[in-house]
Amino acid sequence: MASRSIQRSLSWRLALQTLCCLAATSLLIYLVVRHAFDEGQQTEIARHETMIRAMYGHARGDGDWGGLQTELAEFFRTHDEFAVRLTRDGQVFFVSGPDAGSPGWRHELLPVSDKTPELGLRLGIDVRSDRRVLHTLALALVVISLAVSLVVSLTGARLVRRALHPLRALARETRQVGPHVSGQRLDERGFGAEMEPLVHQFNRMLERNEQAYRQLEAFNADVAHELRTPLANLIGEAEVELSKPRGVDELRETLLSNVEEARRLSAIVSDMLFLSRADRGVTARTERIEALSQPVRDVVEFHEALLESKALRVDILGDAEVQADAALIKRAISNLLGNAIRYAEAGSAIRIAIRTRGALTWIEVANQGPAIPEGMGERLFERFFRVDRSRGGPHYGLGLAIVSAIARMHGGQTRAGSEAGSTTVAFSVAGMRG
Repeated sequence: MASRSIQRSLSWRLALQTLCCLAATSLLIYLVVRHAFDEGQQTEIARHETMIRAMYGHARGDGDWGGLQTELAEFFRTHDEFAVRLTRDGQVFFVSGPDAGSPGWRHELLPVSDKTPELGLRLGIDVRSDRRVLHTLALALVVISLAVSLVVSLTGARLVRRALHPLRALARETRQVGPHVSGQRLDERGFGAEMEPLVHQFNRMLERNEQAYRQLEAFNADVAHELRTPLANLIGEAEVELSKPRGVDELRETLLSNVEEARRLSAIVSDMLFLSRADRGVTARTERIEALSQPVRDVVEFHEALLESKALRVDILGDAEVQADAALIKRAISNLLGNAIRYAEAGSAIRIAIRTRGALTWIEVANQGPAIPEGMGERLFERFFRVDRSRGGPHYGLGLAIVSAIARMHGGQTRAGSEAGSTTVAFSVAGMRG
């Protein structure tokens, strides 16, 4: 289906609006002129009525009815644009001009006067010239309205075309934007004030697309890098076992090793699927958690064996009431606590603090250990990022990225930093809603 032309549509609408305005104006002019003609005709009829009644009154006083007829005949002979029919006591006394009902004439039966109750008077006036003028005026107004509307349509098309020039310029510039030109933006001030919001949103969309493209590239590279090692291990061990006959125990050890690698692959895939859902803007299903310290204690109890292995203790400070997904909150706390156990100095204390600041409730996990390098605080929450890749071991760099995703799903934020030998990593969730 072909798209409608904005230029053609605006031109026709402008012409139609002009035609409607001119039609209304022309109708008003026509009605005013016709009313003026009606008023003029009524004035002439009233003036002649006064004259005839005065003449009749003089004749009545003198009793000269024949002289009245002669005088009336002489007057209306020179004023043939008027017609009169005068009756006296029900009998026709004088007639001049066409009868009532004649085309082009306006007749009026005038009321009986108390002074001359026997007098009946009907006056008429020739309105053919007035009607010709009205007809000519109406025709002229119609022609002028149509002609002006046509001119407005033609000139309006040019004006609309010029007004839409920024749209065509925008289309030309957007055609030059492509994946091969990174960081290119449109000039928001070069298309007029009305176009600035559209251009601004287009530039915002380009930024989001570029960010998503960079994330996709980084994701592909990271996934390829992280999956390559376990896949290579699986393939290498299988090839070694197939290279020569093996005993049952050797095959069992190889299978157990392969299962561990497969579980690692499965964990990476599961975590990436979770992060993908978070990136799509999925929000967490919330429930009322009256004491946020309780999920913290549950997580600490789960990590009790690891804590004892490094002689670490955990101090829990503060509490808060929130609306959140308890399972996701426990997962985020577990990732932070596991990270703190991994880097904490043996025999030190890990502090978990719950603080409410404004509309956010923060969960802070602090440990004594290596400091976060300057400028690395934000990057800690990127996927597959590790400050020291040599210490990767079974960890593949998605723990803090998952913490960041859980915080976003709860309308919260993340932060990390080191100060005075203590490293703090924290995330927040939106506070209680009324």
